[in-house]
Amino acid sequence: MLARLLYGYKMTQCLYVAAKLDIADHLSSGTKSIDQLAVLTNSQLEPLYRVMRCLVSLGIFSEDGERRFAMNPAADDLRGDADNTIKDFVVLCGEELYQSAGDLLYSVKTGKPAFNHIYGMSHWEYLEKNPDKAKIFHDAMERGSIPMIHAIIKHYDFSPFKKIVDIGGGKGHLLCEILKQYPNAVGDVFDLPNAKEHAIEYINQSNLADRCNANSGDFLQSVPAGDLYLLKVVLHDWDDVHAKIILKNCRKSINKSGRLLIIEKVISNDNNRDLACLGDINMLVTLTGKERSLDEFARLLEESGFKFSRSIKTSLSLSIIEALPA
Repeated sequence: MLARLLYGYKMTQCLYVAAKLDIADHLSSGTKSIDQLAVLTNSQLEPLYRVMRCLVSLGIFSEDGERRFAMNPAADDLRGDADNTIKDFVVLCGEELYQSAGDLLYSVKTGKPAFNHIYGMSHWEYLEKNPDKAKIFHDAMERGSIPMIHAIIKHYDFSPFKKIVDIGGGKGHLLCEILKQYPNAVGDVFDLPNAKEHAIEYINQSNLADRCNANSGDFLQSVPAGDLYLLKVVLHDWDDVHAKIILKNCRKSINKSGRLLIIEKVISNDNNRDLACLGDINMLVTLTGKERSLDEFARLLEESGFKFSRSIKTSLSLSIIEALPA
């Protein structure tokens, strides 16, 4: 067991290579030989074969006796056109996040993000300066959010709210899906400038330009007014000091009868604890935040002018934590 866990970094890089080289996209049309794949991906034949052989051993692809490869069901989500594709997320995990995780000891010794140590700037500054990386990041967040969004809409009634503000909403996928389901509501997607162009594009594609705006700004300074605030996997990016600043800014702008929803993984003793704890390591090395327990969320809310109302467990590993203005 320990040996397999120890080799996890090699598995990550093999998956990354497959995603970066579009292997699943090439194989989606049918079986191909390693010679064909090497030509299609502009790669060296033998090194590529060794990576593919490893992915076969992991059950991602299959191989016949003549070095020809085909898709297994596990490879479906590596296709760029798959409904539940994680291709962008695999690329994200295989590049900057992978480098940061490799310097975990630095974060443990200093309490500071390894990302900043490696790249000389914060993750958010890096995305602002590298639009191509920002696109991968926002695409990964959007694609990874699809099952989350279905679970959120299934478990929460948005009908009482007229104006919904998605704080750190990226491309606006969650808000747009809510607005489609609730035609009497309007909304704002609020995020950093690198997300605004992608949000405008997504809002237009969703035919919601008359009901949804894309606003850029810094939620550590202020947020737009609204009836309902969405904070989906936002607070885990920040330490307690900054998380409370975000919450206090929401408290200043929220309507008296409004609600705030924190949508996050919650550290607990259930079967998803390993995923939450592994996600917590990503926060440690990449950002300044952490995954939190329900008690920790309740304390943050109380110290920021909100009152914990209830926690709703979804069918996934996420919980919806509802809070009211105190």
